[in-house]
Amino acid sequence: MKRQSLACLIAVLLVSAFSATALATVDEDTDTRLIDAKVVEVNEHHISVIARTGVEHVIAVDNSDTLVRSKGTIVSLKDLREGDIVTVELDAVNPLKFARHIVIAVQANSEVATTAP
Repeated sequence: MKRQSLACLIAVLLVSAFSATALATVDEDTDTRLIDAKVVEVNEHHISVIARTGVEHVIAVDNSDTLVRSKGTIVSLKDLREGDIVTVELDAVNPLKFARHIVIAVQANSEVATTAP
């Protein structure tokens, strides 16, 4: 009985330790993910983003292979605009920086300012 209780306690401690580690690293950029990067250029073959570190990255995109999400729904790559804040997940096996998933966190303001007469 004591062994089973001890094994459960150790299992709970291990799970909580690994969960805390995973949660702590969620907000960090990695080799395959850029979080809260600002889009500075968009065209049909690539996007350029500036990471939180200030480094600019040019990332290849493809309409059929790159999945873009905004507010939880899948949108077209054409909906991505300069000034958007995005999280980009790169293809780990591709030797080029190729975007597999792009999540738009903050959409750039597309409203046009007018002045009153």
